[in-house]
Amino acid sequence: MQHKLLGITALAAILTLGACGNNNDAMDDATGGNNDDHAPTTEKTGDNTETAIENDKAGDNPAGGKNDGMQETTQGYGFTEFDLEIDVDGKDAVDASYETKTDGTFEAEYKNTLEGVDYDEDNHQEEAMNELDALFKEILLDQNVSEEEAKKKILNALEIQDYTKFELEVNFKEGPKLNIEETK
Repeated sequence: MQHKLLGITALAAILTLGACGNNNDAMDDATGGNNDDHAPTTEKTGDNTETAIENDKAGDNPAGGKNDGMQETTQGYGFTEFDLEIDVDGKDAVDASYETKTDGTFEAEYKNTLEGVDYDEDNHQEEAMNELDALFKEILLDQNVSEEEAKKKILNALEIQDYTKFELEVNFKEGPKLNIEETK
């Protein structure tokens, strides 16, 4: 009899603890909390720690305050620096630069005279980053890409058939640095 009572008490305790367990979905939904299972993901990696750039606002700092035009980023492009310069007929056509800082912020600049776009790093971080984000997602560079393949991907993405100067420097998080300097 004593063993049955002890067994029933243990079963009741387990059921009670199970009902109070770690199911926070209803609580998160009701309070607006964040459950990682429902966090936005990037298209390519599906990693919950990376969110699409469209959700970010230039100059916002989640810890509070402003970053003087820089933006917190958790983008996983695979590189910390990207610097591109393309000339067409001896004149600047595309200048694009992106740099991730050690504190998680970045600086971005994008100028494409062929399309009439000029987003400098001081006033147009969000616009520059949107252009670069689209470019980076289209070209998908990694540390294993050859110089010729990188150049071809970039020229195709920017719809440039002929150029007089092509300079690219990419510092990958891991692996060798990509450096292309070509003039015609």
